[in-house]
Parts: sequence; C-alpha cells; structure tokens
Amino acid sequence: MISYLPSEMLNTFYDLARVDSASLDKQLRGQVQAIERQAAAAGALASGRTILLACEAGADSLAARCRMAWAQLFKVMSAYAIKIDRDTGSLFLSELGSQAANSAITVRSIVGSCSVFRADLSDDAKQAGMDIIEKALQHEVARMKAEMKLLIAASENMKAVSAPPSIAITGDGNLVIAGDGNQVNALTQIDTAAAKSLTDALRATLEQLAALPADAPIDVVEIKEIVEEALVEVQKPKPNKIKVTSAIRSIAETIKFVPALKAAYDIIKPAAAMVGISLP
Repeated sequence: MISYLPSEMLNTFYDLARVDSASLDKQLRGQVQAIERQAAAAGALASGRTILLACEAGADSLAARCRMAWAQLFKVMSAYAIKIDRDTGSLFLSELGSQAANSAITVRSIVGSCSVFRADLSDDAKQAGMDIIEKALQHEVARMKAEMKLLIAASENMKAVSAPPSIAITGDGNLVIAGDGNQVNALTQIDTAAAKSLTDALRATLEQLAALPADAPIDVVEIKEIVEEALVEVQKPKPNKIKVTSAIRSIAETIKFVPALKAAYDIIKPAAAMVGISLP
C-alpha cells in the first residue's frame, strides 16, 4: 500500500507545472488587459459587466490549469510506473486538490489586479465576479473526483479473471462460445459479478455526465436517461442481457468521440466485456 507519492516524482511534476503555469499567467494577464482596453474604449471600464468578463477569463484559465495539472501528474506517475488504484488515487486527488486551490489563488490575484476592481463599484458586484471563479474551482474538483472514480473502477475491472476449464449449457440463447470440450455457453442472464461491474461503470458515467460543461457536443439529458434506464435494468435480480446490450452499445456510441467522456468509455468497455458485449 502506497501512503505517499515519491518526492522525486513530485518535484518533477512541480517543475513541469511551474513552466505551464507561468505561460498561463502571462496569457491571463493579456486577456484581462485586452478586456480593460475594450471596456475603456467603450466608456464602460467601471462596470459590473467588465468585472464579469475578467472573471470569466479567470474561470477559463483556472479550468485550463486544473486540467494541465491532471495531465502532467498522470504522465509523471506513469513514467515512475505508479498505477492508479484506490490507494494512489486518493494521493493523486489530494495533490491535484492542492494545485487547484493554489491556482485559484493565483487567478484571483491576477484578475483582482484589473483596474475595474479598483473602480468605484459595489462590493456585491465585485464579489459576484469572484464567485464565478469559485464555481469554476468547485466544478473542476467535482470533475476530477468523477474521473478518478472511473480510473479506479477501470483498474479493478481490468484485473485478470481466470476462465473456468469448461463451459456448460445454462439456458436458452443465441451466443455460442467454444470452450474446453467444445461445450456451448448459451447464457442470457448476467451474473452477479458482471452486473456489479456494469453498475459501478454506469454510476461513474452519470457522475461524469453531471460534470460536463454546458456546451458539451452531446444531448446530456438524453444520454443520461439511457444510462439511468440501463442502470435500473442491470440492478434487477435477473437483468435482461438483450436490453442491457442495446443500452450499453447506445451509450458507448454516443460518448466514445467526446474527449471529456473518454474515461467513462474506458471503464464501460471492460465492464461490458465481462458480459460478452464487445465494444470497439
């Protein structure tokens, strides 16, 4: 059991993150200055609208910093041959949580240096702007937690499962798999272990869908309904494999080309394979 991440590995991560953060600092300052110039030209520098624009730029920058930190830490852990599981996952999230909090402080400082924050505006208007950054922080933390659950579940689902030496006929169906002794598997039900894996995968997918941004390139409401229906079926005492297969394939086809849902697809695929559902 790993109780801490190696110092050498973390130092490498900090060095990489420092370089990328400096670049994002420069970019955010440029964005804030551009917003100020445009507002000044329009005679609207001292306005709540200008504060909101500056804080929205800060929120976008914060999201980029959190995702950069995720990618960098994941890459460094992989280089040091540290796999994500329940033990390392909590350490991973703890480190990213600290990075996210520090990034939020930096973003607030850069945005707070904007001239409009020194203008004669109410504290409520200024706080409304800063709340946008706080909500972005909460969103990114929720997203990281959801993605980590997917990674942990995927690591557990990918564990080797020893196959039985022979396969017996267990019921009606049309799935034929040759095994030792050339016996036939005609199972149309889903066993308990496979149902649990699918249940975990579908629940994690719902969490991932909830963390999607508003401009996601899919109908989140529709796909959420399909996932919920599949979850209900899988949790039945005797899930109908045909119904589950249809739902899983629909979900997979919808999410597989959405980058933000790649982790969800990666966990559904091995879970589906446990019940004989093959996904590309």
